[in-house]
Amino acid sequence: MWQQQLFDCTTLRTTTGESVVVEKIGMKNPNAGPDFLDAHIRIDSTLWVGNVEIHTKSSLWTAHKHHTQESYNSVILHVVAEYDKDALTARGTKLPTLVLPVNKNLLTASETLLASTRSIMCFKELPRIDTFLQNMVFDRLVVERFERKAVHVLALLAQNAGAWEETCYQMVARSLGAPVNSTAFEELAHALPLRILAKHGNSLMQLEALLFGQAGLLSEEIENSYYKTLQNEYAFLQKKYQLTPLAPSLWKFSRMRPSSFPTMRMAQLAQLVFQSQGLTAKILHCETIAELEELFTLHLHEFWNTHYTFATTHALRKKSLGENTVHNIIINTVVPFLFAYGSYHSRDDIKQRALDFLETLPPEHNSIISEWEKCGIQCKSAFRSQALLQLHNEYCTRRKCLQCNFGKRIIAQYAKPMCKQALTE
Repeated sequence: MWQQQLFDCTTLRTTTGESVVVEKIGMKNPNAGPDFLDAHIRIDSTLWVGNVEIHTKSSLWTAHKHHTQESYNSVILHVVAEYDKDALTARGTKLPTLVLPVNKNLLTASETLLASTRSIMCFKELPRIDTFLQNMVFDRLVVERFERKAVHVLALLAQNAGAWEETCYQMVARSLGAPVNSTAFEELAHALPLRILAKHGNSLMQLEALLFGQAGLLSEEIENSYYKTLQNEYAFLQKKYQLTPLAPSLWKFSRMRPSSFPTMRMAQLAQLVFQSQGLTAKILHCETIAELEELFTLHLHEFWNTHYTFATTHALRKKSLGENTVHNIIINTVVPFLFAYGSYHSRDDIKQRALDFLETLPPEHNSIISEWEKCGIQCKSAFRSQALLQLHNEYCTRRKCLQCNFGKRIIAQYAKPMCKQALTE
């Protein structure tokens, strides 16, 4: 109630009758010490700046031994739901105590919301919220989501000593392995740096030999000329660069479509490196989704027209990345990469372009999005589906209704009148 200012702030008084005006509630303290730091509280005619401690009962101040702790001498106001004892600092100073007006309807509403067994706790209430407010919150959620993703991208960039091209390569590799082989592809990208691949960027055969060999997939005895050529190429390059291949057991083939086999994805990664040297610059120059789709249009070596693995053949069929796969790469790799690049270089135009790409892509289709659609929330673009994923994963599943703008709005309707700040934040 204090943090969201869900109380009537017009007639606040201490237990001894002084008027209280809350000018600033303070910052929530995640560490040991008083609950809210740097609050601005006007008591009668005096403005106090300091910390605020919250308890259900005022006697808990003593029970928690705050009266013996020097760190609590900075408290300027003790906020409670029930007054049963005065609070004294370690210096013996009596603290002003405010009994916060408890709105029983608000408590009932919040308890009902948090007690819901549905994955989306505000399933019934959310569709009733004004569309304009919904859109505003969804916009914030998308920015929040990609700001968080940008943190991870920039951490990877730091590990790569500021090399954007290496970072882009690692991110694309991981994305091609999604969802089952993501970690394995990430390990492969680290075990085979782009600087090595770049030296052989004009030879698709050598790129494939390096990737398949370093993945540990060229260690069998298979009788076909293409496989033998890759084996021989890798044997030479392995000695040249002193490479240690990964364990073949790292790769998962079961319970997936053949088009998603790691062998197919490695062939596609080799083709992408072959045809898109300077991938970062090419991504930065793409202004439309069509240009990005063209960038990820990959035509593989003819061997893969009749193979999904090295050992077995099938009827002739040309392979390429499917539209859904390309869109997933754009959503989960290109957009976060561009957003992080724009953040790093203070280029708001690049960040905005990244988010604009989401507006023109179709939404993802998964169980989470289906649940939102059952709730009556329309999802017509990847921009909206990314917002809904952020809302579900960061708020709903963590039951953080009181930190969610929708949850706060739903609960707040039971808490009028309130401080103006609670309605505008």
